[in-house]
Amino acid sequence: MSKAGKEGNEGESKIGFSHPLSYVSLKIILREVSSLKKIIREKSRFRWMSTLALSSALAIAVTGCGNSSDSTSSASPSSSAAPSASAAPVTKKLDPVELTWYYPQNKANPDLQLVNDAVNKITQEKINATIKLMPIDFGTYEQKMNTIVAANEVTDIIWTSNWLFKFDQNQKKGVFQPIDDLLKSQGQKLYQTMEEKFWNDAKMDGKIYAVPNYQISATRVGLVVQKRFADKYKLDPTSIKKMEDIEPFLKQIKDNEPGIVPFGTTRGFYTGFLYNIDPKGPVYKNDSTYKVLPDVTNEMRTNFKLANSWYSKGYINKDAATLKNAADAYNKGTTAVWFDFTGKPGSEVEFKAANGGNDVVLVPLAKAVFSGAASTLNAISRTSKNPERAMMFLELVNTDKQLYNTLVYGIEGKHYTKTTGNFIKINQDAGYFTNTDWIFGSIINEYLPEGSPADKLEQTAKVNAEGEVSPLTGFVFNTDPVKTETANVKAVNDEYYAALATGTLDTEKYLPIYEEKLKKAGADVIVAERQKQLDAWLKTNGKK
Repeated sequence: MSKAGKEGNEGESKIGFSHPLSYVSLKIILREVSSLKKIIREKSRFRWMSTLALSSALAIAVTGCGNSSDSTSSASPSSSAAPSASAAPVTKKLDPVELTWYYPQNKANPDLQLVNDAVNKITQEKINATIKLMPIDFGTYEQKMNTIVAANEVTDIIWTSNWLFKFDQNQKKGVFQPIDDLLKSQGQKLYQTMEEKFWNDAKMDGKIYAVPNYQISATRVGLVVQKRFADKYKLDPTSIKKMEDIEPFLKQIKDNEPGIVPFGTTRGFYTGFLYNIDPKGPVYKNDSTYKVLPDVTNEMRTNFKLANSWYSKGYINKDAATLKNAADAYNKGTTAVWFDFTGKPGSEVEFKAANGGNDVVLVPLAKAVFSGAASTLNAISRTSKNPERAMMFLELVNTDKQLYNTLVYGIEGKHYTKTTGNFIKINQDAGYFTNTDWIFGSIINEYLPEGSPADKLEQTAKVNAEGEVSPLTGFVFNTDPVKTETANVKAVNDEYYAALATGTLDTEKYLPIYEEKLKKAGADVIVAERQKQLDAWLKTNGKK
């Protein structure tokens, strides 16, 4: 789904019509449009995606008359209007600037600088800016970003989410700046690439503070199982309905596969998604009173006891409680099973790449739930000295196919090879391999690794549309009234949670201690405040 056009100086029109269309060019355009109309009629179920394809191909044909670069044009998967702004004529050339971009990655890449140079070649030509890529290991990302923020260091773009270096908490601290005006002046094309509901997830107090990375936005949890072992021991994935059901398979691995970890983890496998709990409360989904649940529920106790049983039997990796990066638990191909988010179309290819090249089988354990776009965002730092250029870069990385794929896959011919159509073959040993397309920008622009479904984008749209939507969507808990209690509870969780969730600690002995310390830290006070705010929100929104 490519989009054509070429960014230039600030305020410049992004699609150039400087060259008159020839008769032959017009025939090409009409032929492409006619062909795409036929495809659209056959796939009207995904209307906005079809509109995207049509506008993309038309832009490619038009821009191709005067530009052969691998750029992308404005494409909108939504009917919502972009922020309005009148295009101002360019009066001067942009001064060169350097931007910084902090984001998490699974591992260090030896060819990072080589790729960074290739990225800068693109950005210098199009927005006269260079970008200094600053990847940080997932396991230390939050800690290091907190240090950078506390020191008030000058930064430009910061990756954030609702689960790591949390968006709402850092917005309240003033880490990010609102970007509504920047979207109007520098990011209209970017705004048009997503439906309004995605932008809503990047709002706080009515203002937009980050750019969502368009990708799968419906969460489904499940198990990832190495196919070679599933085949060998005749595992029937459809027979696995809950976590306990996989235990006989883990025993087979333990008894018969020396050197293989039956179940790999770093933070355990507890999540409300497994137990009919809406994490936005958290409340039970079938509870019409919306009673906020305590930190430790009966479901959590049961889950922790199961983990402790598995750990004592040797099924779970011994370093589970101290391992910081989840990828380290399985990237050598020596882990038979792990718990993960498994609903992303084409994720089998990504899991294979992250698992030493071993094919996998996915076992869903819950329904897909629309979790929104806040799971991966890029924000402009409050300390940025060049916010306008940072917005221009974010628009470019989300609309320029060449730039996006360079960031994700590296340099063509060295780190990957184009095969047929939009497919590529990745060279994982070439010095640059991220396996995190969702960190950088919109997957609308991505090349597809071999083995991915050709209709991955349409599948993504389908899953996003069909995911169960929480009635509490839009509720955001304000922790300001319970700052002290929140800090105290975090300290308790830092001490006990990972060790209990991975089964490393004896639950009979340490779970009561954990619960007592949570209570002393003020966990009940937080629950009461959350209930108070949720009740007010429900009343305001006519839901209670």
